[in-house]
Amino acid sequence: MKTFLLPDLGEGLTESEVVAWRVAEGDSVELNQVLADIETAKAVVELPSPYEGTIAKLHAAEGETVDVGAPLIDFELAGDAPAQAPDAPAGEAPAPSPEGGPVASPDDSVAEVEAEPAPEAQPEKVSVLVGHITVHGGKPTRAKRTWDVEPFVRDERATAAAPGTAKRRAMPPVRKLAKERGIDLQSVRPTGPDGLVTRADLDAVGTASAAPAQAPASTREKVTGLRKHTAAAMTQSALTVPHAATFHQVDVTETLALAKAGDASFLALASRAILLAAKRWPDVTASFHADTNELERFAHVNLGIAVSTDRGLVVASIDEAETMDALELTAQIKDRATRAREGTLSMAELTSSNITISNVGVFGVDGGIPILNPGESAIIALGAIRRMPWEHGGEIVLRDVCTVTVSFDHRVLDGREAAGFLADIAAVLERPALALAR
Repeated sequence: MKTFLLPDLGEGLTESEVVAWRVAEGDSVELNQVLADIETAKAVVELPSPYEGTIAKLHAAEGETVDVGAPLIDFELAGDAPAQAPDAPAGEAPAPSPEGGPVASPDDSVAEVEAEPAPEAQPEKVSVLVGHITVHGGKPTRAKRTWDVEPFVRDERATAAAPGTAKRRAMPPVRKLAKERGIDLQSVRPTGPDGLVTRADLDAVGTASAAPAQAPASTREKVTGLRKHTAAAMTQSALTVPHAATFHQVDVTETLALAKAGDASFLALASRAILLAAKRWPDVTASFHADTNELERFAHVNLGIAVSTDRGLVVASIDEAETMDALELTAQIKDRATRAREGTLSMAELTSSNITISNVGVFGVDGGIPILNPGESAIIALGAIRRMPWEHGGEIVLRDVCTVTVSFDHRVLDGREAAGFLADIAAVLERPALALAR
């Protein structure tokens, strides 16, 4: 028997949730065969088998959260010898016969043992479909069937109603109506002749008891999996990082027209604008380590794309995004969004970003102040694109305008740096040809 403990499937995770088992107790499994789908803080991953053998026991049910290092599966390994009874020690006398008959000793190996006559065959009772039969000497005999019949005697004392609690009487149509309305006839005061309950009596009671139960004022649902970890991460970020934010309304008419006319998406063009601005303001991708009071700077820009999924919010990273043009970014963004919703992103793709973009405009809102992804110093939110009057070329005309927000870690960036970074993003979005250049 070998017990498989839940491993750490991510970076310092303390627990994971069993989403679905791919095996059952008693199944034979091969090495590296997928055993279960396990949800970590970021994604659903497949758990491979570390052994070849048989599943002896599953220690958790689907939907259950298991601590890292806790027992998950018991295996009967292939090649394990079954337990055998130990051989009797040399020289030990043999156990007596269970029938109490003579037992041959080592010295009796040649002697004959007198055989005792076989005991007389006892009758055998065999159950059949109805009753039973007795087999004696190979001849079946059916037993006689008997019934104990007792006369029924009404206990008048038990059926007599107590004063004031006599069973209500009503005509069949009235009883049917009472059943449809969910009214107990015993609770109705009769007004009909001879104590009959009438339809008017039911109407007087009303149909409140028959009304469907109202929905509860509130319900509670256990927060598990990705949403639980996201809640913890956002709480830690909001409470430990001094957030600040700056806004800018940007004329994105040319960028939107370019996206509609070509193969690059608006989000990819906006990402190119962020990447170009990050070259001038490299600290927007830095990370502040409070435990050592150090600022860590990175050689590449790993762009995080915030994706809303059925399981919660996921940030998928496009590593070394500054090396890609708008068309490459369009393909990468589509790939990350698809796999994020499928839950097939790798842990590296979910943890390597150093700056994030969130396109909240797809939900129809003008903007917002996003919370920083833990370990990052800036996050950019794109609002909805609105057609509005705008000064352009010395005239008031209708233009496509988008509100861009930058939330930042005030320990890393000050207002001047954040404002300069945002202004450079706006400049590229207003002249989108720059976003297509490497």
